[in-house]
Amino acid sequence: MLNVDRVLKNLTENSPQKILSLVMAVFLFMFHTINLLKSKTIPSKLQLEGHTDLIITNIVPESVSVTLLGDEKDIAGVSGDDIITFIDISTYTTKGVYRIPVQIIKTGSALDINTLEVSVEPVDIRIQLDNVSSKFVKISPDISGAPAAGYDLVSENVNPAGIEVQGPETLINSIDSVTTVPLDISDRYSDFSIMLELVNPGPLFTIRGDSYVEYSANIRPAYISRSFSGISLKPANLSEGLAAEIIPEAGSVTLKGKYADIENFVPGDSLLTVDCLDINNEGDFELPVKVDTGELFEVSAYTPGAAVVKVIKRE
Repeated sequence: MLNVDRVLKNLTENSPQKILSLVMAVFLFMFHTINLLKSKTIPSKLQLEGHTDLIITNIVPESVSVTLLGDEKDIAGVSGDDIITFIDISTYTTKGVYRIPVQIIKTGSALDINTLEVSVEPVDIRIQLDNVSSKFVKISPDISGAPAAGYDLVSENVNPAGIEVQGPETLINSIDSVTTVPLDISDRYSDFSIMLELVNPGPLFTIRGDSYVEYSANIRPAYISRSFSGISLKPANLSEGLAAEIIPEAGSVTLKGKYADIENFVPGDSLLTVDCLDINNEGDFELPVKVDTGELFEVSAYTPGAAVVKVIKRE
């Protein structure tokens, strides 16, 4: 039969020494166990959970560092996909700056490891929240280049002319317009219309409505002015029995016309003339100078306006 008194006596004799020995034994056991554990640090994609009517205006890290502590064989097969990390923003309903704790859920191969310890760095994430606001702004097409030589862009149109942009309340007033993707109109010589995609003004903004607009342009032949000098003045409609000398002998003229026509124009003998139809006898006559370009060009200026014609009879 068990002698209870003797057992109690043995337990209570030298109690402090026995308690110290027990504590040391437990400490040595835990130290040995901890030395057998291994750690591994892996990245885990950080997820945003919950809904809020506010907008996040700062950069949130895409991932966090997760440290696993456990048996080497157990943690060897655990990857970042087995540890879900997330922050819950659903309870934040007013604008401001917050530190939101990172939460952890074990899944996959990590779910059945009872001795696995998981820690995360950083332990919380800084989130800056702002109210959402919208603004109607104009659309500015990003056009480069110039039409073909001899042609001008005379008008352009964007349909629609403006668009609604949504973004942070504190930043929305910095947006004055939305541009399109670049369009090079080099070497075009006729009217055209094209659909252009709009460019989002920034990662914190959203374009409300259709992301494409119609851009149309009217291209016409270019009109330029060109001056010609040293052009001989010629008599016109002079009777066969008469000869004429014109003073001055030459003049100049400035013409305006289509680039393609005037660029290659060479003045002929009939460009500047003096009409001698009414002269029947010898003498000096002051007559107006006429410019004859047909209907091809517009006369901007010419000199002289009049010339002296010295008429003599032919021998």
